[in-house]
Formats: sequence, C-alpha cells, structure tokens
Amino acid sequence: MKQLAATLLCSLALAAASPAEPFPVEADTGFAIARPEAQLEFPRDHSSHPEFKTEWWYITGHLDSPQHALGFQITFFRSAQKDSPTSPATQIYLAHAAVTDKRTGRFLHEERLNSADWNAAAQSGTLDLYNGNWYLRMLDPKSEQMKTRFSLKDIGSFDLTLTPAKPKTLFGENGYSQKGDEKGAASHYITFTRLEVTGTLKNQQTSTPLTGLAWMDHEFSSSQLSSEQIGWNWSSLILDDGSELMAYVMRRRDGAIDPNSRLTLIAPDGQKTEYKGNAFRWTPIRHWSSEKSGASYPVEYEISWANQSLRIKPYADDQELIGSIGEFVYWEGTCQVLDENGNRIGLAYTELTGYSESLNGKF
Repeated sequence: MKQLAATLLCSLALAAASPAEPFPVEADTGFAIARPEAQLEFPRDHSSHPEFKTEWWYITGHLDSPQHALGFQITFFRSAQKDSPTSPATQIYLAHAAVTDKRTGRFLHEERLNSADWNAAAQSGTLDLYNGNWYLRMLDPKSEQMKTRFSLKDIGSFDLTLTPAKPKTLFGENGYSQKGDEKGAASHYITFTRLEVTGTLKNQQTSTPLTGLAWMDHEFSSSQLSSEQIGWNWSSLILDDGSELMAYVMRRRDGAIDPNSRLTLIAPDGQKTEYKGNAFRWTPIRHWSSEKSGASYPVEYEISWANQSLRIKPYADDQELIGSIGEFVYWEGTCQVLDENGNRIGLAYTELTGYSESLNGKF
C-alpha cells in the first residue's frame, strides 16, 4: 500500500510539473488566440502554429549586382479552416512572390495555392515550409541563418541565404502585439529587422551573384483586426546608420486611426523604443490610383515622431499585387528613405491593405 501511495503521489507530482499547452485553443472557435502571458520559445516558435487560424512568414528585401537593383517579396501564408470548433482543421497554404526592378519600375508577381494534401506544408517545431518548389527553412537554429528559394517565370529563380546581422526583435510586449481592443485582436510578432543576403538569380542564360539586405516578419494569430478596422499601413525601414524602424497604422471604418497603432525604433545595438497611438504620425504626401482595382494608395508619405521625420518614396508607383487566388488586393512596394534635405539614408518596404475593400474578416 505504501508503495502504491508513493507511486500515485509521484504521478501526481509529475502531472503538476508538466508544462501546459503553450497556446490553448478557445472552446467557442477551436482556435488559439494571441495572449500576453504566452512565452515564446526558440527555435520552436519560428515554426508553424496550426492551432492558430492565420500565420505568415514574410520577407522583403533589396538585392544588388552590377546588372541589377531589385526589391523582392516572398511570403508564405498558412490558413486553417474548420467546419466546427471541434472538427479537425484543414490547412491551406498560399504564397506570394514579387520583384521590382528599381531602375525601370517593372513589377512582377506570382502566387501559389496548395493544401496540406498537395504540394505544400509547414512543419511544427522547426522552421521548414514549402509551397511547390518555393521554400523557407532554417539552416542553423543557433545562428538562425535561413535559406529561401522562389521563382518568377519572367526573371528567373532566386536562391537566397539570410543571415541575421542583429538579434531578432519581439514586437509589442515580448512578442505580443495588440492590434485592437477586442479579445483576440492581436498577434504574436517575431522579426529579423536586418538580414544580410547572399545568393544567386538564375535563368536559362546566366547565374548572377546577388547581395543585399532583408527584413523578415513572422506573425500568427486568429483575428488581427477588430470589427471597426478595415486595413493597415505598414512600413519597415532599414537605415544606413545601423538602426531600423517599423510602423503600422490600423485604419478604422470611420477614417480615424486606431490608438493601437505603433511605431518601434530598433537601435544599432538592438534596443527598441516604442511609440503608441498619437505619439507618432504616418502622413500621406502623394497618392497613386490603380486602373486595375480602382484603389487609391498613399504611396509616398512621411513618418514623424519626437521632433524627427523621415520621408518614404517608392521606386515605382505600380507595385499593386492583385491576387487571382482569394481576390486579395494590396500594395507592397520597395521604397527609399529620405531625410529632410532629400538625401537617401535607407531602404524600405511599404504594405498598404484595405484600400480596395475592407479586410475585416479575412485576418
């Protein structure tokens, strides 16, 4: 009896010591939501989180060679769908790739849609995902060096190695990024703000070495937008002085800016400083209207905070991505950063969503 009692006590102690699920699901939806108390762990949380409804790994960057000056985007999306809160989730995988020639303004993009049953997957526990022959994977969990491959038929295939030049940044409070006041209107948000890029662009005739800089976001959530939000303006700046800036403005249906908007500065040593709501401004300077979608985008704008300001100007106006799959329309463009005297002091990418239609309910 004493041995049995000891065994039971030992089992209870082990059960009490066992870690809880890091991202518990909600009974009413069957999906997890972003929570401020969640503790992100790495390399685990670089990987897929199928208990959340939506997830993306988003890389934008700037590539150079004697023949090329390019901006690029490669984004892998995962979306989970359920018939009921208790039913198994169906995982859908979408990928977008785009390239802009900064010298000519030529903009190319392609997209892919596959399911977990056909030619696409995203692993849990380790960063390893693919959609067709496009992929993103971690080469070394310690250094967090990654590799990605994507292709566009009118320019060729990109094979790029991404090496962090600075430690990753967890935006918000330890990676919990509040986007709205409603429950669950938040994401877990992990970013490499400065990646050194080396690789090649290959086509049937040539293989061209490339170097450059990139930015990578990884977000997972089940409902980023609150009911009154229709879209966002998002900016990532890689500045020549070794610092970076991220700003997002959540736009409301009534035209107001949501106070959950944020600007974050990342110093050369990796320290971050955050400005909330009205403590910064994202001010349109010039709009471009799309003949294809009818949307009018603020493609040139100024970001100002604490008596400082920067101007962001696109290398080309027409960098609108109109998805034939899912009918998702947004502007995603490579830009340059100018100081008050008009001198170029950095590189940027801008994402503008919800201008063709509200994104409420899609994210």
